[in-house]
Amino acid sequence: MPRSSLSDSHTDTRSKPPRALARRSVLIPALAATLLAGCAPVPDLGARPEPLKPAEVAAAQSFAPAGMAQGQWPGDGWWMAYGDPQLDALVAEGLAGSPDIHAAVARLDKAAAMARQTGAARLPQVDVTGGVSETKQSLNMGYPDVFKAFLPQGWNDAGQVAANIGFDLDLWGKNRAAYAAANSEARAAVLDAQQARLVLAAAIASAYIDLDRLFAERDVRARQLEITSASFDLTQQRQRNGLETSGGVATSQAEVANARIALSQADEALALRRNQIAALVGKGPDRGLALTRPALAPSAAPAVPDNATIELVARRADIVAARGRVEAAASRIKVARADFFPAIKLNALFGFQSLGLGLLFDKDSTYGSVGPAISLPVFHGGALNAQYRGARADYDAAVAAYDGVVVQGYQQVADALTTARMASARLADARAAVAGSQKAYDVVNARYKGGLATYLEVLQLEDRLRMAQLSAAGLEAIVRNADIALIRALGGGFADPAAAPDAANSPKDPTHG
Repeated sequence: MPRSSLSDSHTDTRSKPPRALARRSVLIPALAATLLAGCAPVPDLGARPEPLKPAEVAAAQSFAPAGMAQGQWPGDGWWMAYGDPQLDALVAEGLAGSPDIHAAVARLDKAAAMARQTGAARLPQVDVTGGVSETKQSLNMGYPDVFKAFLPQGWNDAGQVAANIGFDLDLWGKNRAAYAAANSEARAAVLDAQQARLVLAAAIASAYIDLDRLFAERDVRARQLEITSASFDLTQQRQRNGLETSGGVATSQAEVANARIALSQADEALALRRNQIAALVGKGPDRGLALTRPALAPSAAPAVPDNATIELVARRADIVAARGRVEAAASRIKVARADFFPAIKLNALFGFQSLGLGLLFDKDSTYGSVGPAISLPVFHGGALNAQYRGARADYDAAVAAYDGVVVQGYQQVADALTTARMASARLADARAAVAGSQKAYDVVNARYKGGLATYLEVLQLEDRLRMAQLSAAGLEAIVRNADIALIRALGGGFADPAAAPDAANSPKDPTHG
């Protein structure tokens, strides 16, 4: 054949695809279409529930009643505003050493580890195996005698080293969705840890405020014992002078006994509160014995920021964590949805295998394989359908939980604000009552010493003064605790910089598109 003919023939051969390649180019799309057509149908679960938006919560009138000044969002370290170094030290100890904080950090670490583990599915998986052995070939396994001379005789060493590589193409985003879900859960765990810090700091501050109340109550009880003891001495003296009956003396003596009981109860309550504070900071009860009397600054007037009704969802770690769990549940619906479609993985194996370790890495000892592996879900007895419906149910539950946390958050702000305002008004009245009762008691006590009033009148006014003092101390604690409750309800200084309340509260529909 002429050279030109040979050249033309060669050129034509290279320009046309081989028949096998042509067949594959036709078969691959057809196979893909067949696989998709054979997949189990994805059930239609209807429209998903939408998380509650701040604009849907009516709270403007409750958060800003007429005549109330505008407030500020609490800052980090809000407890320092009380101006008590002992309280500052207790909160610092608690945040550093409380078992509750350690448990929250452990949950955070576990969530982060799960996110890393889930993310590994997006990357190629590489395993290397190897082994050596001593083997002996049976010469009587159906081989003709003529071949026995060519079989390895006796015991021989053998070896194998292989690398196995697998990669999931993740065509439907299953691994990416699983990783997104794990990341959302990990972030929620971070927020849970921050919320645990706020809860602990608020609990320590609240217990410390109650310790202050108990010190004030003990003062009242101790003063009561002093007064009743002095009155008892005076009553005995008046009896000796014929100015008092034995019944009056007995009554005065009973009052002294009751005052001792009340003082003992106050001491017991103080000791128990010291123990509680020590436990809250993660220390033994001896830590509580070292506590001195609190020196708290007066509480500020209750107020909330003017944008609280909209920004509250981004200012509370528990609400942002709940939103993160909604996003995680949405991603898990995508994971369950992907199981209805074919999974394609690329697998490759390469290694060395030989009978005789000396030839293990010889070029003729290589072996391997490479190619795709396709998994097509056709019939699983309803398992995929149930898994998908379960993921959607988890999402619905996460949305309901989120809505509950949001509603509870708004309620807590309104409750704390209401209690702070009304308790403050009652405290002003209680302080006026203490001043009036003290003045009346001083007058009647002077009249009693001068013989112009009965001991019964003294007891009545003394009891009224004691009740007024206890009421004022209790209301002072209520006002301060309401202040702490308001700080906690407003997030305690937390702010989510990534949160845009209107957008972040509406995760993308995981069941459509």
